[in-house]
Amino acid sequence: MAPFVAYLPHLLYSTALTSIAMHHLAQRKALEADRAHVAAQLSILGALRARLAAGEDVPEREFARQWRLARSHDVWRARAAAAAEAEARARGQGERGKGSEGAGEDGREEIGWKEVLLGRRFDTSRSEELDRKDLERVRKEVEETS
Repeated sequence: MAPFVAYLPHLLYSTALTSIAMHHLAQRKALEADRAHVAAQLSILGALRARLAAGEDVPEREFARQWRLARSHDVWRARAAAAAEAEARARGQGERGKGSEGAGEDGREEIGWKEVLLGRRFDTSRSEELDRKDLERVRKEVEETS
C-alpha cells in the first residue's frame, strides 16, 4: 500500500490535467462547429441578398426554404434555447423536492465530479424528437412537391 500512496499525487495531477485537456478540446471543437454554422448562415443569407439585390424574382417557396435553412444555423438562438431549457430543468428539480442536487443557492447549476470526469449523459430522447420532427418536415415538403 505504501508504494501506491507515494504515487497518489501524480495520479491526481495527471487525472486533473487530462480532464482539463479534454474539456479544452471539447470547447475548441464546439467553437469550430459554431464558426462553421455562422459561416454557413452568412453564405446562405449573402447569396439570398445578392439575388434579391440583383432584382431576381425569387419564388416565395424557395425564399422561405432558404430563410428556414439560415435560421436552422442560428447558433446564438440555439444556445439561448439550451440555456433556458437547462434553467427550467434546474428549477423543476428544485420544485420536485430533489433539493440542491441540481441547482445551487444562486440558481446556477452544480456540476459533480462524476460529470467532470465522465462527461454529461447524452439526452437521446431529445435528439430522437428532433430527428422525428425533421423527418416529418421533409415528408411534408416531398408530399407538397408531388
